[in-house]
Amino acid sequence: MLEFNYHNILVGVDGSKTAVKAVKKAIAVAHRNSAKLFIVAVINNRDFIGVSKSASIGFGNIDPSTIESLKDNFEKLVNGYAKQAKDAGLTNVEAFVTFGDPKTELATEIVADKKIDAIVIGATGVNFFTRLTLGSTAAFVIAHAPCDVFIVHRPKKGDHD
Repeated sequence: MLEFNYHNILVGVDGSKTAVKAVKKAIAVAHRNSAKLFIVAVINNRDFIGVSKSASIGFGNIDPSTIESLKDNFEKLVNGYAKQAKDAGLTNVEAFVTFGDPKTELATEIVADKKIDAIVIGATGVNFFTRLTLGSTAAFVIAHAPCDVFIVHRPKKGDHD
């Protein structure tokens, strides 16, 4: 039987229900491997300039307090997940928020910087048109990450886990 031993596990979070499941799975994998767990939220730069459908600011002047508020919300999110990981018995956890394209940050930049050998990411289930125009972050990570990638699917109706 093959044995895998991961040392640095990355989980990307975005506030979705799928991310909640991804964190739980990442904690379990990190625990089984006595690995360091990196919990990261990547704030998409396109959200500030109105390029994406979910742009929180839109075209025009960007209010720095809006950006700071968004960052604060994501820091609370990743810090909450870090507490959850520590409460589950992990002792080596790093949580942070960064800016950039989530696809490249998760697939290559953070992987290289933190020497990641496994990524856990949620599949958001974007529709076909969105996947064609923007591409699925999970699909991009699978295709470009130089390490193992675990995909966690969104909760099914009635699934309370």
